[in-house]
Amino acid sequence: MRNESLDTNRRSSAAVITIGAQTSRDDDRTMKHAIDLRKLLDKNCKGPYCPEIDEFALLFRIGGELQEFDFEGCENIRRNRKGRYIQVDLGFPSYRWRGASDQEIRQYFAQAVEAGLLCCIRRLEKDKTPVDSERLISDFSRAKKIFLADQRAVTTPE
Repeated sequence: MRNESLDTNRRSSAAVITIGAQTSRDDDRTMKHAIDLRKLLDKNCKGPYCPEIDEFALLFRIGGELQEFDFEGCENIRRNRKGRYIQVDLGFPSYRWRGASDQEIRQYFAQAVEAGLLCCIRRLEKDKTPVDSERLISDFSRAKKIFLADQRAVTTPE
């Protein structure tokens, strides 16, 4: 089992959306798409979106040979006030990526990230914490549109 953090450029002055993944060794098709999406989020989502949050941390639990994650959507929303972040687990069972096209995998990632952000927003609103949800979702939508439009536009080595 691998735990991979895809956040390589953490900023302290603005809120960031990070994507991490817990994967199994046979998952060799999803990470490139997660990295592409993370790069687009970094480029298009410029916070702060909330005065109390520096990071929206989205952790994909990607099922595979060693461990299967049989859930989809959001689980385990955690807020760390001292660390100034909010984190959510997003399920990606193996039956969703095995045999799927690259475009289907990208669509799943985009939908899951949107659901994760909405779960984080709802949690912050429940805590009565101000959050600029309109701007956050608008910025995400811009990144999502690019991500789904043409994967060649994003997949470039650094």
